Amino acid sequence: MSDEQAAMMLRLQQLGLALDDLRIYLDTHLNDSAAIERYNATAEEYHALHQEYSKKFTPLRQDDPSNRANEWAWGMSDFPWDF
Repeated sequence: MSDEQAAMMLRLQQLGLALDDLRIYLDTHLNDSAAIERYNATAEEYHALHQEYSKKFTPLRQDDPSNRANEWAWGMSDFPWDF
């Protein structure tokens, strides 16, 4: 795995954890507009990076659009949990 790929995977994991924490917080703080804005911004960054990673390296999920190309690329490299 290249340094770039490892760095992108680490950032995806960080963003995913932040989204999980914000979801839990928002379950009990429904009207916190700052947290909602933070969640939306984090989700946008996560999805953009996920899409970039999937196109550049390998799909992270079976339903990634980059997996629907000419071959079934899912599983042709390390799985996300192997990092």
